[in-house]
Amino acid sequence: MIFLYILIAVLLVLFLITLMPLGIKAKFKNKVYCDLKIGFIKIRLLPEQPKKKKTEKKTIERKKKTENQKEKEISLKKLFKQNGVSGIINILKKIASLAAGALKDVFKHIIIRELIIDVVVGGDDAAETALSYGKICSVVYPAVSTITRICVCKSFNVLVSPDFKEGSKSYADCILKADIKIFWLVKAAIVHGFKALQVFLKFKKANTTVQINENNND
Repeated sequence: MIFLYILIAVLLVLFLITLMPLGIKAKFKNKVYCDLKIGFIKIRLLPEQPKKKKTEKKTIERKKKTENQKEKEISLKKLFKQNGVSGIINILKKIASLAAGALKDVFKHIIIRELIIDVVVGGDDAAETALSYGKICSVVYPAVSTITRICVCKSFNVLVSPDFKEGSKSYADCILKADIKIFWLVKAAIVHGFKALQVFLKFKKANTTVQINENNND
């Protein structure tokens, strides 16, 4: 009986944890700053804290093992490390793709408290600036429209403007404050994990059937 009470208490605590909000606060101005907040706990994601130095031998071995993987990885964290307007464009494209695709069920529960994107497009001459301005607008506005349509957006302000001065530089200032209850992340993990398991079992069954047929033919 005591075990049952303990089990109920543990499950209740876990359920209460899933009701806690998971918040993110990101700011881009020459450099990316990103904080994750779980309840009252705040975790700095970017810029990363300097790690303790390891021996040169261990560092070289670790680099050799992870070098190929890092080249292939395309994660949001890696995208956040990209500098300049191109980094912001890639982040928006990736988030919009996730929001309208496989993670749509998760994104519709995200509450965007504040979203500010201010991009100024420059270039060596007016023609180059106009061309870059058109390309950036064709990505930024549709991406933001997708994100704000799927998510619950409380406040957002997006502006892309050209600077036709000769030799002007492009830059971007961005602020994002958003949160989601952990429950929806756990639910998505369970649902997508179950779907992946179903696909794997179907594939395994189909593969077994093919092998049986090949043996019968022999």
